[in-house]
Amino acid sequence: MAKRSTTKRDGMMTVQQFRASFGNEQQCGEQLSRQRWPEGFKCPRCGGPSRGYMAVRQVHECALCAYQCSVTAGTIFHKTRTPLGSWFWAIYRMSHDKKGISAMQLAKEIGISYPTAWLMLHKIRKAMSDRDQHYRLSGLVEVDEGYVGGEEHGEGRRGRGTRGVRTKSVVAVAVEHRGPGKPGKKPVPGFAALEVIPDAATETLEKFLADKVKPGSHILSDGWHSYRRLKQKGFEHTATAISRQNDPAHVLFPWVHITLSNLKRFLLGTHHKVEQKHLKHYVAEFNYRLNRRTMEPDLMVRLLRACICTQTITYKQLVAMPEQA
Repeated sequence: MAKRSTTKRDGMMTVQQFRASFGNEQQCGEQLSRQRWPEGFKCPRCGGPSRGYMAVRQVHECALCAYQCSVTAGTIFHKTRTPLGSWFWAIYRMSHDKKGISAMQLAKEIGISYPTAWLMLHKIRKAMSDRDQHYRLSGLVEVDEGYVGGEEHGEGRRGRGTRGVRTKSVVAVAVEHRGPGKPGKKPVPGFAALEVIPDAATETLEKFLADKVKPGSHILSDGWHSYRRLKQKGFEHTATAISRQNDPAHVLFPWVHITLSNLKRFLLGTHHKVEQKHLKHYVAEFNYRLNRRTMEPDLMVRLLRACICTQTITYKQLVAMPEQA
């Protein structure tokens, strides 16, 4: 991921700039064309240039063979009945607002039904999730897990060892340390990886780290036994047992705990209640924005590119998803 050395608000797209750039279907279609064909349209059949973009039908016509190619084909916008301007507004809100946007709020803002808004946001989340699959953490990495959503009914115990009925989901979190930070300050956090996992067992956590962290990285964890084989798996590993005599976990591993806390606030504050089977999509949304918190000048375009490149998901596929174990 490229980084930009900008101040917090430097270059961030304002609502006025959004309206000026994406105020009508012609502008939105042309922006899609620029992102799909940055060197200019080339006909997929003969390689010819475009005779022109037809905004009404959202197609380019080849100047050589007259083949008409849709700018939305193969993207999350394919065959949509919702105007591109409304899609672009949803992408703008999802990329720029660190709290995201609920389907109910989006439906009100662009004048569509709740189910349509819900599907649009899930399509965008799919693009976010797919884009972050390419990245792996490295260097010094904090790791932990936490419980998100639902309620927990155990036998007087809390945490990893709780027995009984658990409706909470387990989320594994890994966060890079980036340099020493300012004098007297803690190391600054780098990229993060979050994933909904079925349990905190050894095999599950080892797979999470193998997928999300580069071999040779130095893992910092608590004394949970599921991390005991990390050195055998190609990682450096430092485990610190948490006890009443030691510093609490949020002091020893600050960034994973801050990340989990922010995730819970996002889920509760924006969406109030999330179905377990869709939790992974909301976690992916949170993870995507978290990893791009320093890239504000490019947020809209970056997410638009992700939406163009991903294989979309349908309403039937979403509602048919099985409940998570």
